[in-house]
Amino acid sequence: MILFYVYGSGLGHLNRILSYIKIRKIKLSSCIILTNSQHKKFLPQEIKMMCYPDSFFKDHELFFSTLIRCIEKYAIYELVVDVFPCGFYGELSILDRVNVKKTIVTRILKTSYFDKYSCPHYDDLILLEKGIELDYYKYSNLIYLSIQEGFEYSKQKLPLKEPFFFIIHSEPKEEVIQLYKLAQLYQKNNEHIYIQTFSKITEFDEKDVTFIFSEKPILPLLERSVKFFTACGFNTFFATQDYRQKQHFLPFKRRFDDQFKRKKYNPL
Repeated sequence: MILFYVYGSGLGHLNRILSYIKIRKIKLSSCIILTNSQHKKFLPQEIKMMCYPDSFFKDHELFFSTLIRCIEKYAIYELVVDVFPCGFYGELSILDRVNVKKTIVTRILKTSYFDKYSCPHYDDLILLEKGIELDYYKYSNLIYLSIQEGFEYSKQKLPLKEPFFFIIHSEPKEEVIQLYKLAQLYQKNNEHIYIQTFSKITEFDEKDVTFIFSEKPILPLLERSVKFFTACGFNTFFATQDYRQKQHFLPFKRRFDDQFKRKKYNPL
């Protein structure tokens, strides 16, 4: 079986790995995902999920012993990492002691990450976007992949108030509010605003806003919106390529992920 270590609070990491599984034509029932994400309901039931709180990943000894037990119990022959190369908390610093094939799915990082952590050796490095500084990585094989899959869309039917703008951003709510304020700057014809998010925003009392909570993206909102507004997280950035002409980006600061660099180096 293949073990995927997917760390991140939002849905982006899980979506990216699901796209990776599809592109590489990996059988779903042969996949196990180890994650801190609470959004497992959005993944196919054939994939085995192992969900732990953040405290688990901060405890390096507990994390490593659990990882080894999982490898032995499920006869894991490959570990695919979708998190920073040494982990978010340095929990992968001991990865060289793990005797299975090791693959890392990379994305743009601030170089300050590598001031704190040294990259363990990976057998395969999967390059998904431009702007990744490979000099900081240790690997044997470089593989270029294009995530061509879009979102997994909801089947929910929604009566739409046209014309409208569309905002899609999972969390946190402070960033959702910033995207809303950006959209307001473009309102000229009393456009209604749909906001799709996981954030529980209660302070809004705007008649021109409709919230959609905890749903997969709804395709008609993308197709029929006059404009739509997003951050520059990896998954949203590449899943919305077909709608660039009406898309407005607002990059946000992250501890290590560099949304500003993603916008700069990848085609808009």
